[in-house]
Parts: sequence; C-alpha cells; structure tokens
Amino acid sequence: MSTTVDRARVLAYRIARQGLPGRSRDRTPTPVDDLDVVDLGVQDTPPGSARLALGVRTDADVDDHNLVRAWTLRASPFLHHAEDLPKFAAALWPHSERDALGKVAWQRSVMQKSGITATQAIRYTAEAMQECVTGPTVKGAASAAVSKIVPKALVSYCRGCQAEHVFESLFRLAALPGGFRLDLDRSPPLLVPIENWPGIPEEQAGTDELIMLYLTFAGPASIGDVAAWLTTTQSEVKQVWPGEGLVEVDVDGRAAWLPESELDLLLDPPEPPRALLLPTSDPFLQERNKLMLVPDKTHHKAMWPAIGQPGAVLVDGDVAGIWRTKASGRKKLEIKITEFRPIEPDARDELAREAGRIGALRGVAETTLTFS
Repeated sequence: MSTTVDRARVLAYRIARQGLPGRSRDRTPTPVDDLDVVDLGVQDTPPGSARLALGVRTDADVDDHNLVRAWTLRASPFLHHAEDLPKFAAALWPHSERDALGKVAWQRSVMQKSGITATQAIRYTAEAMQECVTGPTVKGAASAAVSKIVPKALVSYCRGCQAEHVFESLFRLAALPGGFRLDLDRSPPLLVPIENWPGIPEEQAGTDELIMLYLTFAGPASIGDVAAWLTTTQSEVKQVWPGEGLVEVDVDGRAAWLPESELDLLLDPPEPPRALLLPTSDPFLQERNKLMLVPDKTHHKAMWPAIGQPGAVLVDGDVAGIWRTKASGRKKLEIKITEFRPIEPDARDELAREAGRIGALRGVAETTLTFS
C-alpha cells in the first residue's frame, strides 16, 4: 500500500530538499560547492540564471566555487561538480537507438534517412571534436572544424552565417562524451577540453543512480516525469529504473516514486517560505509535469512561452505568478510581477526584499518592483 500525500506537501518537500529558505529558517551560509542540489546540476539558461538560483539558496559568495559548465541534461548548459562530469556523460549516453533518436529531437527524420544511426552520429561527432578541438576553442570555430570531418549527412546549411554546420543538437550531445566543457564567461563562449577525460562511453552506465538523484530532489515523480526529464520514453526508463531503495507514493491519485530515505521529510516538511523569486530554469522549476507546478492551465502560456521563459513567484510554497526584468543600463533594474492570484501586502514586502537581493546579485544599485 502506497503512502498518500497531496500536491502542497510535495512542493514543500522539494523546497526543503533543494535548499530553499523556509518560513522559519534563514538562508544558509553554505558555500556553493557544498549545496546539495548541485549534485543534480543547476541549469544556466539563459546565462546567469544559475548564479541567481544559487543566490536564492545561500548567503555565501555565489562566485566563490569550483563548479564547471557543460551541456548535459536535455543538451542544455548546467553547472556541475567537475568530478561528476564523467558520471553524467555515461548516464546520459543513449541506452538504445530509440533513446538516441529521442535525444537528437527534431533531427530524428534526418538520422533515419541518412543510413547512420543516431547513436553512431553522436559518437562520430564526439570523435571529430576530439580530433580537431585540442585546446580552448570558440564554439563557432569548433563547429566549423567538426563539420568538415563528420559524415555529410550530419551537416546542414546555416543561412545565418552562410556556412555548413553539424546539427546543433548533435554538437551539444557529443561535447560532454567527447570530453568538453563550456566557458561561458568568455565572449564568444569557448569549448574547453576536460583534463584526464576517460574517453567516449562505450555504453550507458549509472542512469539508475541519476534517476535516484532526480527523485531525491524533484520527487515524488512518475516514470513519465523522469522520461520527460531525460528526453526519452517511459519504456527506456523502465529498463534502467532503480532496482531498490524506492517507495511508491500516491500524489493526489497519481502514482509517483521517491527514495525511501526521503519519506520522513516528505511526510513532515518544514513550512515553506512566505515569498521567493525563483529565476528561470531554477531547480524547483525542472518539474516536467506542468500541472504539478501550475494546476490552472490558463496560466501555462505565460509560465512556459515558446521563447523567453520568465522566473516564478513563489508564495507559501506555490507558484503565484511570474516575474521579468527590465534593465536601465547598469544602475537600475525593474522587476515586473504578473500575478496569477492576488498577493497579500506582507508577501509583497517580502518579494521587495527578494527583488533587492536579485538586484545586488546583478550588481545593480537600484531595484524597483511592480505588480500587474
């Protein structure tokens, strides 16, 4: 018989497990390198959002860390512990050709027509990177060099730069297996070889441990949620599902899973914070089940637009609106909140303080907050 919990308890659990400050606890002074949620990775889309996500969780210097960026989950840039990158490369390597086709996304039809399997395409691209990118290299130059080596079927014409390039998704998917990280602090960004890289994975390994990690920080979650997070199918996830250590949880009538070691925290989580401003791509927003985060579908278009996803306004552990910024040079920053429901005055006061914190993290002297 499974444990039964409601949505509010799940969200309160995630807030606590991901290290967000609660109603009765201050923001931690824990150094960035020691934040638990970094084990899962912190997405940096758009660039700089990871820095804000870290700043929501700690009072420590968010720039004082040894984390590195790499294209990992969903071929997006994430901050990780450097020593974890080989494990992510192996865990994210395709489990099967069906899995690989899911990862190359819209290029799957091209793969199917080319006579090259999607797994081969990722390997060929990773091998080409290793051959021609021997030091820190501007991404565009690296892509151009790789495009000359990979099979012609993996290259398309780019109208923007009037040149042929290897497919962007392949380039990103192949970078980490090939042993490359990102330096986004440089403009244009650099592709950087990782020292002592163990090599391109021969097969997938450790995906069950990665799933367990996801369920720890974003659980309880269903097999479908995990599949969406990994950009694969439920049948693929079932083949690498952790064999032990999980408990089934009924979340408002929906079957989900959580590490057994986390059950006590789920059943009795701390009271969530009165109000927080979470940046775009914050770990709390990595949930792939949109109805769990925002039950009212009328707000989904605002929360998840096709381009330019906003940040989330969290009130009492629930998403109560979205926020965007408008900068006036480097001196002024306006944070505009669009409410999904009326936000009470004391919560607005708390959000004003959080807005000032975001302004400080962005190095802005004056920050204003507006509501609509």
